[in-house]
Amino acid sequence: MEDGRQSLELTPADLRRHTDPATLTFTTTSDLPAPDGMVGQERAQEAIDFALEMRDSRYNLFVNGEPGTGRRIAVETAVEIVAKSRPAGQDWCYVYHFDQPEEPHAVPLPPGMGRAFAHDVATFVQSSRRELRQAFSSESYAANRKQLLSDLEPRHTALWADLRETVRGLGFVLQTNELGIAILPIRPPNTPPDGAREPAPAVDDEPPVLSREEIDALPSAERDRLRVQHEQAESLLKRKLPDINALEDEMAERIRALNAETAEQTLTHSADALIAQYTISADAVDFLRRLREDMVAHADVLRSDGDDGGSPAGEFDGDDEQNADGSGDGRVSLATLLRRYRVNVLISHKADDHAPIVVEMNPSRANLLGRIESGTKRGLPFTDHLMIRAGALHRANGGFLIVQAHDLISSHAWDTLKRVLRFGMIAMDSGEAPGNQPGATLRPEPIPANVKAILIGDLSTYRPLLEQDPEFRLLFKVRADFDEEMVRTPDTELAYARYAGNVARSNGGPALGVDAVAQLIEEGCRWSEDQERLSTEFGSLRDLTLEACYWAKKEQSETTTAAHVQRAIAARERRSSLSADKYNELIREGQLVIETSGEVVGQVNGLSVRISTDHFYGVPMRITARTSPGVAGVTDIERETAMSGPSHSKGVLILSGFLAGRFAQDFPLSLSASICFEQNYEPIDGDSASSAELYALLSSLSGVPIRQSLAATGSVNQRGEIQAVGAVTAKVEAFYHLCESRGFTGQQGVLIPRANVRNLMLREDVVAAVKAGKFHIYAISTVDEGIELLTGIPAGRPDRDNRYLEGTINARVSQVLRLYSDRVRAYTGNSTGLTRP
Repeated sequence: MEDGRQSLELTPADLRRHTDPATLTFTTTSDLPAPDGMVGQERAQEAIDFALEMRDSRYNLFVNGEPGTGRRIAVETAVEIVAKSRPAGQDWCYVYHFDQPEEPHAVPLPPGMGRAFAHDVATFVQSSRRELRQAFSSESYAANRKQLLSDLEPRHTALWADLRETVRGLGFVLQTNELGIAILPIRPPNTPPDGAREPAPAVDDEPPVLSREEIDALPSAERDRLRVQHEQAESLLKRKLPDINALEDEMAERIRALNAETAEQTLTHSADALIAQYTISADAVDFLRRLREDMVAHADVLRSDGDDGGSPAGEFDGDDEQNADGSGDGRVSLATLLRRYRVNVLISHKADDHAPIVVEMNPSRANLLGRIESGTKRGLPFTDHLMIRAGALHRANGGFLIVQAHDLISSHAWDTLKRVLRFGMIAMDSGEAPGNQPGATLRPEPIPANVKAILIGDLSTYRPLLEQDPEFRLLFKVRADFDEEMVRTPDTELAYARYAGNVARSNGGPALGVDAVAQLIEEGCRWSEDQERLSTEFGSLRDLTLEACYWAKKEQSETTTAAHVQRAIAARERRSSLSADKYNELIREGQLVIETSGEVVGQVNGLSVRISTDHFYGVPMRITARTSPGVAGVTDIERETAMSGPSHSKGVLILSGFLAGRFAQDFPLSLSASICFEQNYEPIDGDSASSAELYALLSSLSGVPIRQSLAATGSVNQRGEIQAVGAVTAKVEAFYHLCESRGFTGQQGVLIPRANVRNLMLREDVVAAVKAGKFHIYAISTVDEGIELLTGIPAGRPDRDNRYLEGTINARVSQVLRLYSDRVRAYTGNSTGLTRP
């Protein structure tokens, strides 16, 4: 038995893979360049490159991996390489829609022309106003106007003179005001006693008129006379006024035609020159033509004196009487026209720019689609095309948009991004904020979208999107999976060194010596729980490097050494190990009962893992089993109390299969057994304790005590084979620290699956204790090997008749189970006259 134990015991060399600093080809990391690419993620890199190079709009990319694996940096680096090989997207401007002002028109332009277009339009409007003022104040315009009205003005003057003279003869005068034409009585001169009147004044004179009080003070007869004469004057005005109005309308029409012709001639040359500059964009040409037409229609307003700049955003002219349809028939203020003609440059690039890369950190609906701001006009909300602001999708158009999937989902913006990718259009509208007074809204013309969307997340975000939205699979056809570990090779070890050196250099820390890098590499293996692999959680590597550099600077060391790395590791573990220390404290105080010496039937030390926030640690747990004849099978107390997960329950059910398959081939398995994790008050899942549970059952059935100086971990299958489990390093160290605190006896140790040997990366103190013979670690492959170590008695192998050598564990278990079967048969057969045992 002693020879068998020695063959299963691991040597110190098996417990930790050391890195020989002599194998590293540098003295300090100052000799090394910065990392130049992604290491150990070839599969993810292939997926990223494929997605970025596919031009199909459905081949968007989901990058899956745990935080700290370098997902974001890797994606941004790959995107930057591809983006530099592609030209920038189009510039986009919003301009006023002359037919439907609530639907601003989108104008695409080649890269670099957006701002030039806005500047050229503003310059054209400003210079056109100056030219209009000059044209309308010129002698030629005055001569043309005089000639055009030469036959109408004399007739108009004569008609008015005749009308005024006739009305004057009736004792009234005509006065015009903002309300129209008023017929007012003339105040009579002083009358002589004989009643003769003074001579009437000349027609062109403005005689005094009677006030309302004076009229009311006249005798009744005189008021009646004025009333009759007023009716005569009013009748005369009605007969004559249509002829006068007809002449005025004809004169106004001639002036409008002359003004339109003058404005057209004034603007045509410069407008045509501007249109010729932008023939590359049909939308720009259309806007410029409509702009010229509108400026001609409002030439009388544009040539007036006023501010050339228009109103700033949020401030609006209050005298705008523009018609609702945007036509020029109503009175439009100068400020409104100047604002109408301005160009809103939504997206602008330089001519030599590459495809845009946008990393949106807050992917809300407004930040993705943009927003439409508003101001106030006459106390009501107001908005126009100048208040449209670009979103991330506009800025990324023609290039790449990178978004964190979790942020997108939490912002409830997935549907927004999906619609843009699905329909290929960026559509926005202003809507109305709840509680605001109704105001003008905008529906800007949608802009065609050509965006490669990249979501960065993990399976917790990928699965809900995949399961809840069938269109997700159609739009994100490529998934790049970032592995959490990579094969440990000289190249990946060098990558660790280059990365750590760059972190130290970038943060002003001392360069790392080869011994420090060797320590970081070993810690990377510990993080990956594999001697042959390194963790790709470069975020953790960065943190540990910074912490080691901190201790080096604190000691004023010119180089960061292995001692500094070890100190950083120890400090980190101390900061996060409060929960583990509290658990161990309960054991030391005897409140949690864990034996590390002696022997007990049906009791074994199992090993488990607990998680405290972002830190996990191993814990020893006492597992007990009680057995008796019956038909209940193996009962998991944790399962019965709803404290176990499905994996743990599965592991317990496997135990019944093992017992039946090994011992109950020629008699029925008649067993009632209970298994319990003593003093456990937290949920348990996983099957890593199933081998320990089986050892407790075998001990209870055979009556052979188990050595409490040993602990066991490992899952078991129905054939009795011990299978690998997770966190084996943490579990071994947990029992080691318990034994260390109580004092080593030289008999203590842990049983682990042989498949987990490569997963051991134990701390140096554990390795030293094993080397000194104070602590032992055994690697087993079968239940038989484990029960022999725990009991010191051979497990026994079956002969041809499936019988075991007397005195072995299996023989004892077989005998007890056969006895249980006989007793159950006797008990259940009592009604037939059988004697109950």
